[in-house]
Amino acid sequence: MQTAAGLLADLDDLKAHLATVDDHTLRTLLQRMPGKSVAGSAEMTMTILIYREMEIRKRDRNVVPCPPTARQGN
Repeated sequence: MQTAAGLLADLDDLKAHLATVDDHTLRTLLQRMPGKSVAGSAEMTMTILIYREMEIRKRDRNVVPCPPTARQGN
């Protein structure tokens, strides 16, 4: 059995890998995940990580850069 630190390192590796794949691959992975999975299972964890990565990408595309404004002292 792996230690908690080893499992967390594996999850970090998985998150890093998901950040490098293209949008089509993320959607394909999501489609292949089971519709229902047991709480705490590997399938559920993977599904959550995929959704998080998709949400990060969606949010990043909707952010409009705004130039910083200088604060005026009172």
